[in-house]
Amino acid sequence: MHDQSRFWDALAAHHAAVENNFLELRSLRRIMDHLRSPVLVVGAGQGLLVAELQSRGLQCDGVDFSSEMIRHARSRRGLHLIQADASALPLGDATYETVIYATGVIDFNSDENAIRRMLSEGRRVLKPGGKIFVAFYRVSSALEHFLQRFGLLNNHVLRQRECLGTHLLTPPQMIRWLKDRAHTGWLGGATLLLRLAASGTLREKVSTLKMQRIVRGMENPQAFIEAAPETQPYRNEAEIRQLFNRLAIPIKELRTFATCWIVQI
Repeated sequence: MHDQSRFWDALAAHHAAVENNFLELRSLRRIMDHLRSPVLVVGAGQGLLVAELQSRGLQCDGVDFSSEMIRHARSRRGLHLIQADASALPLGDATYETVIYATGVIDFNSDENAIRRMLSEGRRVLKPGGKIFVAFYRVSSALEHFLQRFGLLNNHVLRQRECLGTHLLTPPQMIRWLKDRAHTGWLGGATLLLRLAASGTLREKVSTLKMQRIVRGMENPQAFIEAAPETQPYRNEAEIRQLFNRLAIPIKELRTFATCWIVQI
C-alpha cells in the first residue's frame, strides 16, 4: 500500500498556497449551523479548518498523519495538532459531538476496508447522537471531461502522478502531449490547449497555476511526483452513494458544493 504521508510531507512547505481548495472555508461555513462542539477534524493538514472553527467559538482538535503538516500547523498558526493515522486515533471513546473527515482522507483512499476502519474510529470517538461529516473532492464538469478525454480519469480512477507531471510541461510540450493523446496535428493540439485554458472554473485555473509554480520551483520535482500515489479515486455523487451502500452505512444527507461533496452519516 502506498504511504501517502510521504506526499503530504513533501507538499507541506508549499501547502499554504493550495490548502483552501476542496473542503474549503466557504463550504465549511455552509454547514456551520450543523456543527456542535467539541469538533474533531481528521486530515486537518496545517489547521485551516481547525483555526476557522476555533475562531467561531467551537472547541476543536485536529488529527493528521503527516509530521510535516503537524509541524507547519504549529509554526504557522500556533496549533498543536495530533499526529495519528485515521484508522487508529489516540483519543477516548465518546469524546466529540462532531467529527469531520476533510478531503484527502476518505476520498483519496481506494481501500474500502481501510475506509471502514477509519469511519469505525470516527464512530468510536463520537458521543451518542453526534454527527459525522465526510468530504469528497469535486472538480467541474469541464475539468472532469478533459481528464476523461485525455486518459487521466478512467472508471473513477485519477492518474495522480501523471496529472502532477503535466505541471512540468512547457506550452509547446503541452501542445505535443495533447496532440499525441488526441491523435491530431500541431494546430489541433494548440486549439485543445486554448480550449483547456478557457474551460473550468476560475478557482481551478488559479489552483493549477499555483501547483505549476510549486512543482516547477522544487529542487527535485520528480521526487515529489514519485511520492504521490500513482492513482487515486475520483468519486462522483453516484459513486459516493455506492461506496456507502457497500459499506452498509446509511447516508443521512449528501450536499453538493462547488468544490466538494459533504456526506453526513
